[in-house]
Amino acid sequence: MKLLTYLFCLFAFHTMYSQHVYQFDCEVRYQFQSKLKNVSDTRSYLINSKDNSYYALKIPIRKNKYKLILMDYDGLIARQIFKIEELEKSGVTIALFNANSYSNPYKYQINTYDFEKHNDSLIDGKRLNTISLVSTNDQLNKNKNAGHNKYLVDPSFDFLPMLEFSTAYEIWKARKNYPNGLLTKFYTYKAKNEVVSSLLFKEIIYRDFKISYYNYVPQNL
Repeated sequence: MKLLTYLFCLFAFHTMYSQHVYQFDCEVRYQFQSKLKNVSDTRSYLINSKDNSYYALKIPIRKNKYKLILMDYDGLIARQIFKIEELEKSGVTIALFNANSYSNPYKYQINTYDFEKHNDSLIDGKRLNTISLVSTNDQLNKNKNAGHNKYLVDPSFDFLPMLEFSTAYEIWKARKNYPNGLLTKFYTYKAKNEVVSSLLFKEIIYRDFKISYYNYVPQNL
């Protein structure tokens, strides 16, 4: 009887849930600072250098714990807390109740923002591509109310762009006007050209890591 119950539960699980696995090949660590939130920490982005439609962000929250945020631009966002030793393994599983469907509510803004290429920057002997994400809205620019983002990218890495903001990703996806490479510096400016947050590259760790997620699939009765 127990065997029959087990087999029934196993069958039900596989018919009601589908597994999705996100593969990563790099962990990139940055020093993060935010004036608005008064936060300074070292956080990591788990990326797939050949697929930038998703990424995971590790944020330290306590001495031995991290908040893991998984963003899939094709329709999922998940948040879950893990112990540091769990994240040092080859993979973790996101609980069903920690994930939600995602749809970019600002997708329309790809028509009012765009990437702008600048002259390369030479820092510590390394040439970096310099790009800004700026408003193309004449009214905002006239009133000087529009902030912007600035990216410095090392083109010696054969990586697809790591774009944390969904609108930036949608612009790249539509126009492919942001270079491949490793993000080394990122700045958020508000009006009057004041830096309010930044990411500064610290190190890159090449590692195979996966995040699994079981998605509920409604069954026709």
